[in-house]
Amino acid sequence: MRLIDIAVVVIYLAVVVAVGIASRGRKKSADEYFTAHGLFSGKLGTLLVGLSIAATFFSGISLIVYISSAYSGGIQIAIGIVALPVSWVVLQFWFLPRYLAGQWKHPYDIIEKRFGNPVRLTLSAMFALMRIGWMGVLVYAPAMVIMGTAGLSDGWFWPIVLMIGLSSTAYTVIGGIRSVIITDAIQFVIVSMGMLFIAFYIWAKLDITTAQMVTELGDAGRLELFNFSLDPTLTFTFWAILIGGGVSNVSAYLSDQMALQRYLTSETPKEATRSFVINILGAMGVVVILVSVGLLLWLWYQHHPDPAIPTEPDKVISYFIAKELPVGVAGLLIAAILAATMSSMTSGVNALASAFTNDWVARFGRVRTSEENYQVGRWASFGIGVFATGMAGFVAQMGTILNASNVVMGLFLGPMLACMILALVKIQVSGRVVLFGMVCGTLIGGLVAFSPVSKLWVSPVAFVFSILVPLLMALAFRKPTREGKF
Repeated sequence: MRLIDIAVVVIYLAVVVAVGIASRGRKKSADEYFTAHGLFSGKLGTLLVGLSIAATFFSGISLIVYISSAYSGGIQIAIGIVALPVSWVVLQFWFLPRYLAGQWKHPYDIIEKRFGNPVRLTLSAMFALMRIGWMGVLVYAPAMVIMGTAGLSDGWFWPIVLMIGLSSTAYTVIGGIRSVIITDAIQFVIVSMGMLFIAFYIWAKLDITTAQMVTELGDAGRLELFNFSLDPTLTFTFWAILIGGGVSNVSAYLSDQMALQRYLTSETPKEATRSFVINILGAMGVVVILVSVGLLLWLWYQHHPDPAIPTEPDKVISYFIAKELPVGVAGLLIAAILAATMSSMTSGVNALASAFTNDWVARFGRVRTSEENYQVGRWASFGIGVFATGMAGFVAQMGTILNASNVVMGLFLGPMLACMILALVKIQVSGRVVLFGMVCGTLIGGLVAFSPVSKLWVSPVAFVFSILVPLLMALAFRKPTREGKF
């Protein structure tokens, strides 16, 4: 990486940290630090929250996974876009009216009221385990891109990881959810513009017409959207992407604290819904851009053969940025990848600190004031950020970034979604039964994760068992009424 590119990246990091600190809340209150209840109102607030949700779930992992998958396998990864409107329908017409009607102060208050404290703590622990592992993957992915772009040796891995993780943690500790939402929204725009630039750059530099591009991609089978194979070991089938990706998406939007926090920051349910619509539109747009970049990269190397191109699809985008882009532009695009990473990292740190403070610390020991919980939250944010950064060192043992993220997320997203659905439906299920179902779902999901089956099936399998076990047990042990009816 050239000196000007390094300068661009360093300046970008400094500006983001400065904006994050400047956006901090003014009150030393745990509620404002974690949820900023009603402070994001009006059209601007709705826009910021919506872009923040999109930035949270479209991280540096998503960026690399979509590009590398489209580069190596074609357009099939884009099937997952169908799950986004489905998520919107479920959220707007079923979930948000029920969830926000309770006017909860914290994301998992509803779980405690419905099933008791043990289930809430279990759900909180699952969320923590999932997001800690996910943040390890999150920091690892862009570190590998930067190393590939700059041609750095393995000895640079930890300095780069620490730069990414600690800079994200710094302004999250100081600013809380306000800083996270504002910087997330800005960084989502930066990511979108950066990836759009790459797409147009390759399209303009390829010395063929758009019609020829489509023909070449079609002849190579890269535009075959539907693969209806029932082989569960294949990753890019219609069923694996639609069902596996669909369950993961719905679960992330319905049961993940990072999303639930955003809904609580909106002033009204209507504004929360509008923010979610903005998120869906933004996410769908980014998917189209990233898949286009992957396809265009494949075309580029068909017309510009390069024997030194990496064999691992995850590393092709960094190789292209380093070798083909002009001075300064490479730095801007690395900054865009960092933007995708930092926006998700900060959301994860704040949401985990909220879970630790509100679900654990507040329930044990003496009663603390809101200001004391605020201080606990800041220290928790710092500790979680440092620990998650350290987790990046273990990700290399988990295979490709796609497999690593699907295993980490899938094990817990399914049981978390089952728990939230059971909390909102009018079916009498005890907390112990729900807890047993979540454990069963996680264990069976683990078996899938370590089997030859595609890792996309981990989440739906874990969900099915997590919800079926409690429902069947509730039916089996249901007590009859005096008339002998059930």
